[in-house]
Amino acid sequence: MTNELCQNYASALYDLLQKAERERALEAFSCVLDNLSHEEEFSKLLRSYSVSPEEKRRVLDAVYGKRFADIPHFVTFLKVVSDHHRIKELPNIYIAFRSRVHEDLGVKEGLAYSAVSLDDKQLEAVAKAIEKKIGCKVSLTNIVDHNLLGGVKVAIDGKVFDGSLSSKLEDLHRKLQGGIPS
Repeated sequence: MTNELCQNYASALYDLLQKAERERALEAFSCVLDNLSHEEEFSKLLRSYSVSPEEKRRVLDAVYGKRFADIPHFVTFLKVVSDHHRIKELPNIYIAFRSRVHEDLGVKEGLAYSAVSLDDKQLEAVAKAIEKKIGCKVSLTNIVDHNLLGGVKVAIDGKVFDGSLSSKLEDLHRKLQGGIPS
C-alpha cells in the first residue's frame, strides 16, 4: 500500500470523527495494533482472504463494538479497512492519523535514538525533558541505534538534542585538545 493510500485512510477517519473523539481514537487505534501484534490468530483471521467480510465485521463488532461504543465511526472504519484487505497497513495508517491529531493538538513528533530500547517510563522522561527545552508537548518514537554507546539523541522539528555518550566523549576530546598548550 502506498503512503498516499495510508494518508487517505487516515484522513477519512480524521474527517469522520469529531474533534473530541480523535484523541480517544488514538488510544483505540493503539489498542487494536497491540491486539493484532499479540494475538496471532486474531490477526490471521482479519488478514485472511478465506474468511468472508461479513464474518470479519461480526468479529470486529464482537471484539470492539462495546469497547469503543463512544467512537462508533472508529469501529466502522476498522470494518472498511478489513473489507478492503488493508489490515496489515493499520500501523502505517495509524502513524498518518496520529500525525494529523498531534498537529491539531500542537504536539511535536520526534525520534529518540538510544543504544537499547527504552521502556515507556524512560521514553516519557526523555519527552518531558525535551518539552521543557522547546516549550511544547512532545511525542517520541524510540529507535534503537547500536552505534550509540549510551544516552539518548533526540531529533525533533529539525533540531537534534544530543545527550548520547558518544557526543559527550567528543566534547571532552575537543576540550582536552583545546586546553593543552603546545
